[in-house]
Amino acid sequence: MPSLEAGTDHVVTHCRCSCLRTLFTSSYMEFIMKIYLLSRLSFVSVFFSLLLSLSTAHAAEKHSVVAFLPFTVNASKDMSYLRDGLGEMLASRLSAEAGVVAVDRKVVEATLGIGGKPDPKQLQALAVKMGADYLLYGSVTSLGGGMSFDARVYSVAAKSSETFYATAAKEGDVMTAIDVLAWGIIEKTFGRKRPDSVAVPQSAVAGAESVALQTAHPDRTFRATAGFGNSSLLWSEGASQFFKTRNVPLSLEGIAVGDVDGDGVMEVVMADREKVVVYKLNAGRLSEFAQIKLLVRYKIHAVNVADLNGNGKAEIYISAADTAMPGSMGVEWDGKEMVTLFEDARYYIRPVKVPGLGVVLAGQRAGSEGVAISGPIYILTRDGSQLVGEERLPVPSRVNIFDFSFADLDGDGEWEVVALDQWNKLLVMKQSGKLLWKSEDRYGATKRFIGGKSAMQMTQQTGARRGATKMVDGATDILFEELYVPSRILVTDVDGDGIDDIIVNANTATWTSLVRSSQVFQSGTMLGLKWNGVGLQELWRTRKIDGYVVDYDARSHHLPLKDGVEELSVGVVAQGSFGDILTADESMLLVYPLQFKAQEQ
Repeated sequence: MPSLEAGTDHVVTHCRCSCLRTLFTSSYMEFIMKIYLLSRLSFVSVFFSLLLSLSTAHAAEKHSVVAFLPFTVNASKDMSYLRDGLGEMLASRLSAEAGVVAVDRKVVEATLGIGGKPDPKQLQALAVKMGADYLLYGSVTSLGGGMSFDARVYSVAAKSSETFYATAAKEGDVMTAIDVLAWGIIEKTFGRKRPDSVAVPQSAVAGAESVALQTAHPDRTFRATAGFGNSSLLWSEGASQFFKTRNVPLSLEGIAVGDVDGDGVMEVVMADREKVVVYKLNAGRLSEFAQIKLLVRYKIHAVNVADLNGNGKAEIYISAADTAMPGSMGVEWDGKEMVTLFEDARYYIRPVKVPGLGVVLAGQRAGSEGVAISGPIYILTRDGSQLVGEERLPVPSRVNIFDFSFADLDGDGEWEVVALDQWNKLLVMKQSGKLLWKSEDRYGATKRFIGGKSAMQMTQQTGARRGATKMVDGATDILFEELYVPSRILVTDVDGDGIDDIIVNANTATWTSLVRSSQVFQSGTMLGLKWNGVGLQELWRTRKIDGYVVDYDARSHHLPLKDGVEELSVGVVAQGSFGDILTADESMLLVYPLQFKAQEQ
C-alpha cells in the first residue's frame, strides 16, 4: 500500500507546478507561502474526512460548532489566497485536536455574502443564523518582511470575544506561526492541553500582544560629511527589531504618547475621526484604558498630549472641526475617569515647544471667505472652561498651526522654524520668514483635512467637485479649499550630540488625484534628518512599512530617557489586499527603539 506521503505526491506536485507559473509575477515570499499553503491545503482536501473521523472521540465529549469566517488580508500586494486558506488550515487543526465541527463554507458565504466581512455589532446574530457556538475570524498583515496573524474567537454562550496573536518573522516561519495560533485557540477556548512534543517557539507566541519582528538594518546612509564632525552613526545592536501591537479596530487619524494617569508609564492615545481611545502599553501589551467621544458634528484631525498644568498627568488635547469651524476639546484623567477641561473651543489646537517658554498650548482661528484656517497663531490660556488667545507666536505668516516646529538645527542657540508646505516640501526658515532651505522630496503627506463643504452645500452648488485642491506647486482653479493636516515634525536629539534632529515620514501614493483624501498610501517609511550646514540631510531610515503611516510620536517628548534609548511609536493603517484597497478599519502601532552610537573614523 502506498505511503501517506506518496498518496499526495501527485496533488502536491501539481499545486507546486501551478505556483511555479506565478513565480514571475509574485515575490519570493509570496511564492514560498503559496507552496506551503497549497501543499497543506491539498493534504487537507484529500484527507479531510479522515481527520474528522479521528476527532470522533473528542466530538463525542463536546460537539462545538465553529464558523470559520474569511480572514481580512492587509498587504500591499494580492495575497487573497490567504482569505480562505488560513481558515481551512485552522479548521482542520481544530477538528483533529479539539473535536470541533466546522460550519459548511457554503452556509458561511450565504450568510455573509461572498467576500463579506463580519459586523462586530452583529456577531451574536450571525452565529445564531449559522447555527454556530463560536465564530473564528481575524486578519493577516504583511509587514517588514514578515507576517502577523490576528484571530478572534467569539463565543455565543459568553457573548464575548477572545483574541489570539502569532507572528512570522520570515517566510520560513509561516507554518510554525499558524500552528502556534491554532494551539493557542485549542488550549484557551476548548481546554485541550498542548502535547509536550509540541513546543511553543519564543518567536511566535499565540496570545502575546506584541512580538518583535526582525527587520534588516535600516539603509545605512550614516556617513561623515561636512557639518557632522569626525564620526558617523551606526544602528546599534538590538535596534534592528521593532514591536508590532495587535491590530485595533480604528481607522487611525492620529496618535500621541504620554503618561496620562501619572503612574510613570507611557500610555498610547489613538484617535479615529469620531473618538479617542487611550491604551495601556505594558510589556508590549495593548489594553484599553479610557475612551473619549466628541459630538457627532465634529471630526478629529489631530490629537496630542502634554502636562501643561504641571500635575504629573498629561492632558489630552483634541483638535476637531466640522466643515465650518473648529470645536476642539481638552480632557484629563482625575483618578477615576476622563474629565472635560474645555470643549467646543473655536481654535485649532496643539501643544508647541517654544524657545524660552517651554511647551505651551497654541491655537489658530478658522479663516473666512472659504479659507479653512488663517490669522495669527496664539498662545492659549484657560479661563474656566474657555480658551483665551493672548500672546502671538513668533512664526512666519506662511505657516499654520499644524505645519511647523521650532528647532536649533546648528546648535548656535538660535531657533529655526522647520515647516511643511501644502505640497509637502520641507522648509527651514528663520523666525522672520527668511527661507534657508527647501527640500526636493516630499514628506508628511496624509489624508487628514479640515475645511471643505458640507453635504448640504455640495448639493446646492451644481458642478462643484469635492476636494479640488492644490496638488503640485503652482496649481490653480481651486473651487474651494480643503486644508490638509500633515504628519508632525518631531524634534529630538536621537544621536545624543546635543543638537536637534528631525524625524518625519514619507508616504508613497499609488496614484495622484484631485480628490486627495481618496488617495491610497500603500507604504511609507520613517526618516531621521540632520542639518549639515546647507540643508537637512538624511541620516537613517526604516525599511518600507506596508500600510499608510498616519502619525507618530517619541517617548523623549514626555519623560527623560533614563535608559538613554529613544522610542519612536508609529501609527499605521493596515493596507487591504488588491480589490480591497479602500478599507481602513484596522490600525496598528509599531514601536522602534532608536538606539544609535557614534563610530570613530
